[in-house]
Amino acid sequence: MPGNTALRARNTCSPTATSRCSVSITERRSLASLRLSASPHPWDSGAQHDCLRLLRSLGISGMSRRTTLFVLALLSATTACAHPEIQDALDRLTSALAATPNEASLYLERGELYAQHEDWPSAEANYLRAAELAPRLPRLALARGSLALARGQVSAARRFLDHAIALAPSDPTALILRARALARLGLTPDALADYTQAFGLLAAPSPELYLERAALFASPADALRSLADAFVRLGPVMSLQLRALDLEITLSRFDDALTRVDLLTSASERRELWLKRRGDILVSAGRHAEARAAYVAAQTAIAALPAWLVASPDTVRLSTELTRLATTTP
Repeated sequence: MPGNTALRARNTCSPTATSRCSVSITERRSLASLRLSASPHPWDSGAQHDCLRLLRSLGISGMSRRTTLFVLALLSATTACAHPEIQDALDRLTSALAATPNEASLYLERGELYAQHEDWPSAEANYLRAAELAPRLPRLALARGSLALARGQVSAARRFLDHAIALAPSDPTALILRARALARLGLTPDALADYTQAFGLLAAPSPELYLERAALFASPADALRSLADAFVRLGPVMSLQLRALDLEITLSRFDDALTRVDLLTSASERRELWLKRRGDILVSAGRHAEARAAYVAAQTAIAALPAWLVASPDTVRLSTELTRLATTTP
């Protein structure tokens, strides 16, 4: 039975019999993690052919029959279909590796495909093989750092990304990934420096990156200042506006917050939502009469909506809340 064969194979490669096993522990782990075969039974002839082709693609050949069976048994334990959308690419790369088994860039490319689909063990196995063949391969340190970070191996991620940046100091992707690793290690000043350097290298950093950086500041005032560059470069992006609004309220900068809400109200098709927010800010500022007026204005905006929208559950709940606020606000 396959299970018994696997057990005998494991016994053959026990610590007391390593001289009879030509596959290293690292190779066994790497091979066991690669899931390429789509065969319904791991021990039929087609699956064995696929597994042997995989072994050759990893540069492993000339093994005894017993060792080959051992490796096939390990592979059978983790056999699974790859994601359909990358199967063609995997087939292409595996075929290319069969023809050129020492081409490190192909292992890197295959590892990146696995990493994109969060198949971490298979990605790592391919990166390890690429590292054996070409330790200084461009993008390899970056790929390994990204993988380590995704797997929660933050210290290892930092080491790989330090190496990646040493090889390519102006790579914004490596800087951002290292910034995330440094932040998780509690090295906030270094993380902020990496974010800032990366932003200088990017034509248009995403709003999410600016929000990541802002979240690292202990001071709300510093976080708010860090968003100023985002507004200059990206314009009034909604996610950034909302974060800036929250920070202004936290800092009791109510006039600034009201100015921001008024701008958002004028640009919105659903004015009632922002008018309620305006009333809430005015309550926080102790300006209750103005707050009541804002809540009434929000109710008026609701009344101007199409009937089907006025009757929607969300709008009904909002209208009920506005009525309560307009009558209970001091």
